[in-house]
Amino acid sequence: MKQINILVGGPKNLLPENWEQLQGEWIGVDFGALELIKAGIIPLVSVGDFDSVNKDEFQQIKTHSGRIVKASSHKDDTDTELALTEALKFDSEAHIRVLGFSGGRLDHLLANVLMMLQERFKPYALKVELLDRFNQVQFFPAGEYDLQKVSDDYKYLAFVPLTEIDQLDLDDEKYPLHTKVLHARAYVSNEFISNTAHFRISNGLVAVIQSRD
Repeated sequence: MKQINILVGGPKNLLPENWEQLQGEWIGVDFGALELIKAGIIPLVSVGDFDSVNKDEFQQIKTHSGRIVKASSHKDDTDTELALTEALKFDSEAHIRVLGFSGGRLDHLLANVLMMLQERFKPYALKVELLDRFNQVQFFPAGEYDLQKVSDDYKYLAFVPLTEIDQLDLDDEKYPLHTKVLHARAYVSNEFISNTAHFRISNGLVAVIQSRD
């Protein structure tokens, strides 16, 4: 499966270690495009209103990007939503990582998580992953799943229903759960008891977060 990485302009200190070595194509979002170029990576496409770079930096992005998608600052979509749209246009079957999604403005963080509720993105929920230095966020629609632990230091596991759910079952986590979910809420600080966690979702959409200290 093809891999597409999207680098959003979040704080650099929250990016995963050795992020530059991730395999796949890259899409740069606003200042994230400049970070890619500084790391010696040529973005497949650079996207955004580019309000966080100056004229010289924008010229550098234009020179070293495969393509530019420049949006108005009065657009309806966030820069990350534009980048995800471009990634799906390039290859709708690809696995998509979004890096730099956290830190800085809280409204940006929430928008990056909640965008998967949009009807245009819902069909691709299983293909999209949010990643930073301490967290991996995946999205799961209705189904039965065996989730693999990222690595031994990712101790914590959270289940965040983003919608009403008739039945959520956590079978073999440290704290089992069998419940109906009436509204969006977070079941946090659960843990793996092995390298795999089994769970079932009757309907709706759940964000599952693996995290470490």
